[in-house]
Amino acid sequence: MIHLVTLNPALDLFFDLEKPSFGKIGKVSNATVEPGGKALNAARFLKKFKTPSAVWMGTGGGSDPTHVLYRSLLAHEKLKAFFLSQKTPIRMNLVTRVNRESHKYNHPGFETNINGFPRLLAKVKKGDTLVLTGRLPQGVNDSLYASWVEAFNRKGVKTVVDASGKALLHAIKAKPWFFKSNLFEISEALGQRVKNLKQAQVLVRKNWLKNNFRHGALTDGSSGAILWKDQECYSIQTPKVTSSLVVGAGDGFLAGYLYGLRKGKSLKEAAAWAGAFGATVAASGIRGFSREKAGRFYKQVKVRRVL
Repeated sequence: MIHLVTLNPALDLFFDLEKPSFGKIGKVSNATVEPGGKALNAARFLKKFKTPSAVWMGTGGGSDPTHVLYRSLLAHEKLKAFFLSQKTPIRMNLVTRVNRESHKYNHPGFETNINGFPRLLAKVKKGDTLVLTGRLPQGVNDSLYASWVEAFNRKGVKTVVDASGKALLHAIKAKPWFFKSNLFEISEALGQRVKNLKQAQVLVRKNWLKNNFRHGALTDGSSGAILWKDQECYSIQTPKVTSSLVVGAGDGFLAGYLYGLRKGKSLKEAAAWAGAFGATVAASGIRGFSREKAGRFYKQVKVRRVL
């Protein structure tokens, strides 16, 4: 089983805006609200490929109005989630679109206590995959993911980390089975700027013999990605897409790789599926993702060995 965890879920508010043609008041031409979270996005994509997963959210199981709305929206999508806290409100993010230009504004979240961790620890079994995603909520120690990686590693669980900042750095040192990051996030974590994928390859080669760098992926948006395991490393090039709908493409990349591995694909094939899922989200958005579109992109993704 694949267990997908996001400790800082969100309600994403989308507003299509029209600037004022006269006066001071513009127009909201469309407005929607959707449940957000990297784990939830990955579950959406995996579901389209009939790959079972369990979603765990850091909060949302109580009577707070944001909890009620979040669960109602999940039910509308026929998605289920387990909740590790029943008190902390769910944060709200804002996405604005004006003349096809999109901007996202994220709330940092609220301080919380993850009281439901023992339930998660008991539920995840040896041989399962545990995926820890997203930034930590306010007030949570930066080493939390690292401590969880160590705890689940001892159980024989395949631990995966898709985070940022100090939480990512600590988690990498704890030796997860796999980690994914974009170049901005890995630069932030390591305290050194990684400008492009060529520099990323140098970084990987430099850290090759370190056990905590054995299996990972670094992405750079439309420029592609590199993905490696032990002594095998691939460059992933996806078709260029002309769209501003880039939110969630990284979640698609991760879900595609998990799907490939779940199906017993080779590292090269799984890398191609990662690129295909990411490109599909970039082109069509999270809700526009489909099995057919991902299949078409899979045939166009170029994967070549670089190290």
